[in-house]
Amino acid sequence: MAVAVPLVLFSVFLLIRNVDAQAQQTEQLVLDRTRLLAEDVEREVSRQIAAAEVLSTSESLTTDDLAAFYRQAIGVRDRLGSNVVLRDPQGRQRVNSRVPWGTELPGSTVLEADQRVFDTGRPQVTGLFIGDVSQSPILAVIAPVIRDGQIRYLLSLNISQERLQAIVSPERIPAGWRAGVIDQDGVVIARSHLSEQFVGKRLPAALWAGMQEQPDGIHRATNLEKVEAIQAYSRSRSFGWVVAMSVPTTLVASPARHALLLFTGGGLVLLLIGIGAAVLLGRRLTRSVSQLAGAAEALGAGYPVPPPNGGVAEIEAVGRAIRRAADLIRRREAALAESEARHRAIVQTAVDAMLVIDATGTIESFNPAAERIFGYEAGEAIGRNIRILMPEPYHSAHDGYLQAYERTGEKKIIGIGREVEGRHKDGSIFPIELAVTEWTAGERRYFTGIVRNITERRRTEDALRASKAEADRANVAKSKFLAAASHDLRQPVQAMMLFQSALAARLDGHPAGPLLDSMGQAMDGLRMLLDSLLDVSKLDAGLIVPQLQDLPIGPIIEQLGTEYHPQAEAKGLRLRVVPCALTVRSDPALLMRILRNLVENALRYTEQGGLLIGCRRRGDRLRIEVMDSGIGIPSDKHGEIFEEFFQVSNQERDRSKGLGLGLAVVRRLARLLGHKVHLRSRLGAGSAFCVDVPLIARHATRSEPVEARLATSDGRGMILVIDDEPLIRLGLQAMLEGWGYRVLTAGSIEDAVQHVESGEWPSAILADYRLRDGKTGLDAIRAVCERLRTPVPATIITGDTAPERLAEARAGGHTLLHKPIAAHELRNAVVEMVPAAD
Repeated sequence: MAVAVPLVLFSVFLLIRNVDAQAQQTEQLVLDRTRLLAEDVEREVSRQIAAAEVLSTSESLTTDDLAAFYRQAIGVRDRLGSNVVLRDPQGRQRVNSRVPWGTELPGSTVLEADQRVFDTGRPQVTGLFIGDVSQSPILAVIAPVIRDGQIRYLLSLNISQERLQAIVSPERIPAGWRAGVIDQDGVVIARSHLSEQFVGKRLPAALWAGMQEQPDGIHRATNLEKVEAIQAYSRSRSFGWVVAMSVPTTLVASPARHALLLFTGGGLVLLLIGIGAAVLLGRRLTRSVSQLAGAAEALGAGYPVPPPNGGVAEIEAVGRAIRRAADLIRRREAALAESEARHRAIVQTAVDAMLVIDATGTIESFNPAAERIFGYEAGEAIGRNIRILMPEPYHSAHDGYLQAYERTGEKKIIGIGREVEGRHKDGSIFPIELAVTEWTAGERRYFTGIVRNITERRRTEDALRASKAEADRANVAKSKFLAAASHDLRQPVQAMMLFQSALAARLDGHPAGPLLDSMGQAMDGLRMLLDSLLDVSKLDAGLIVPQLQDLPIGPIIEQLGTEYHPQAEAKGLRLRVVPCALTVRSDPALLMRILRNLVENALRYTEQGGLLIGCRRRGDRLRIEVMDSGIGIPSDKHGEIFEEFFQVSNQERDRSKGLGLGLAVVRRLARLLGHKVHLRSRLGAGSAFCVDVPLIARHATRSEPVEARLATSDGRGMILVIDDEPLIRLGLQAMLEGWGYRVLTAGSIEDAVQHVESGEWPSAILADYRLRDGKTGLDAIRAVCERLRTPVPATIITGDTAPERLAEARAGGHTLLHKPIAAHELRNAVVEMVPAAD
């Protein structure tokens, strides 16, 4: 009874805990399944949102060609199975893919989600409503169509209720479970069972209130079928819908109750049988023990052992055992020797290291596996403290662990096991799995440790984690490629351009000069191809984010005149810039990219006459125009020239006329900024490309004339070049020295500061943005200026075209150049920093 009753009670306690644990596991399973269904619903809605956002940027909406947009909407409807509706801000339907084009559409339709779209400027999801045309309950995604910063239209894509119904279908959930989808107003929009009874109805206020306290959770409540159930829910963070799962409590509690009753009843029966058997056996043993006591007393007194009385088998066995005691002792000694030999064989051949230490930490035993793992011979290790096998901090703290255990009895590793680090004889550190057990011999305490080298297992686990992360890396592979291409592909191109330019200056008049000129033309073509392809790729990938600000337009167009005046002059063309003192709203870097592409395009296709860059005011817009006297563009090609790789009169793909990507980049950038691009052209008479930019009602200060800012490089200043690429440093040094400058080069911030500390005082700094060890050119410039205690003009050179780089450079008051840099661009930048000598 003393043994059996506590065991039974303890077993009942464990069973009750197990029942509770099963209930918690079931609740967690319900919540996990609910979250999975919520993810499926969110993916479905996100797919519709993505389709609506893509459709809202349609070119036909930009030009208000609703007939063309209707054809696009029909394609989307057929492909996604979602009806497309286009409404104006007053709710009047302009396009409905469910009815033929030209059919009279329903009047004004205003949905509650419309106001959220106007307030946020982002797509919103409606609740359940009755469609004007289908006259059936539907759901929809509403996306704004934004033009010129205003919501021009409201674009709606229906969400298929059949698809939502399929997500929560009975086949996807266990038997007896119920699942449903509720919109942000508490209306049931899909349900796994009795959908025709509950879809379209609002949840009871108490049930809906419990679901609004936090994004997801679980509680017990009465479901829609009036059954007590476990209710789990998960709310979409994007559009407020809730996916709910209901499991009747009887499905969870019934198996546990049956198991508890069966265990309790069986335990009582077994307890009674055990008590009866114990009583019968106890009586028999008591009689035998009395006879055994008499035999023991006779043996102790030296009297002959009396024979068993009554033929009791136990007493007979004990008598025979006493008589054979001496023989048994000898056999036991032999058995102990055999056991020790077997133990030694196991220890010596074990794959894992086995060590025995005493209470002071001294090694008493060291098997061959330990020799192999730790590198010590057994003779070297035995007698030394176990700390020789431990790196810090375990090495210093181990004796303290033993003392704390003896003092408090608190076990931190004994009988538990853990992963720690071991130290090889050669000093190398490696991961091990350690299990420790405690045992005593007489009054002495010992500890046996079993050690396994888990280096290979760690490598396998790391490889597994790496393979799991491969899917995540694939999602950002395109972005990483673009970032690498933007920097790493530009580096070797930049180095080749620098060396070519330096050689061209030094071999002027040399027979090899034409070859260098040809190489320069090829490098310019490669640079143009690299810039254009990366620009198009980054724009298509959505990696360029505009940073709009108010900026004067005068300095921008005057800078264009300064940059392209040498090219125009080389072709015998006139380049004229009309000053402008107005302020516009745009991204300065992206707007400059648009205008540069237009000027370069005009220079390529103009053989005589000239170019004019100017501005015209058009209401609340400023029209920036780039006009040329070139070959002109046929009227039937005005739309095609903005397509990728399309060129007028260049079937032979002459690289001097570009790649056909410049205007494609212009169109993408203008669309990104919300600017409009116009074209006027007459075949044989020239073209005018115009960009409409929002006008700000204030004036900018007028800059000096363009002609006054044309750069020369007659000065003799000292320039500090900071770049971690040796080829780039050599190329910049060769080019700058060819222009007559003295050059210092540094591959790191430390090298640059060392030049300054040695007494060198640079007139200007050219620094690559990305240096080693996570440092940047901005850090290097800052370190040099702090050491000199005075600002030094500086230019940042980078292959990274992200807008953040421009913002960082401007914040430090520096110029930013993007690789690969043409020689004339670099020369103008250097002259800006180091003015010409008198």
